[in-house]
Amino acid sequence: MNRPGRSAGEPPEWQYFCLEHVRAFNAGWNWFDGMSEDEIWQAQSPFPTWDRETRAFAHNAMAGDERVEDTLGVLRWKTANAARPASRLSREDRQALAKLGLPETATLKEIKSKFRQLARRYHPDANEGSREHEARFQALAEALAHLETSPAFKPSA
Repeated sequence: MNRPGRSAGEPPEWQYFCLEHVRAFNAGWNWFDGMSEDEIWQAQSPFPTWDRETRAFAHNAMAGDERVEDTLGVLRWKTANAARPASRLSREDRQALAKLGLPETATLKEIKSKFRQLARRYHPDANEGSREHEARFQALAEALAHLETSPAFKPSA
């Protein structure tokens, strides 16, 4: 069975076999059939490019290179020794904000607004009494309770 566009003299691109004939076909198939010993060695070599030297990295690269935007922090090792700015948030605060899907710059007003939005989606009463999202709703409620009592979100007096 040939695909359209293939001439009749060419072998088919694929063939359909039953399991018994697939096993027979695979047992008789040899990838290296017709190759010399050198060609077989090159085909089996796991490192075909190790025979040439690798180019060195740029010697003039700077730690604060602005040409690269490292949004995921993959190149953080370049500036690992630099002093990090002190964050007003604790690790628990950051985790609670992450549960709500909010950035570290969120205000208490934004936190409460986001909680109301998510509560409408995950509250059991909004899901016809289904308890499928109960654990998610409980985690959101705990995150809100933590953030409301966090010193980082206390109003300044």
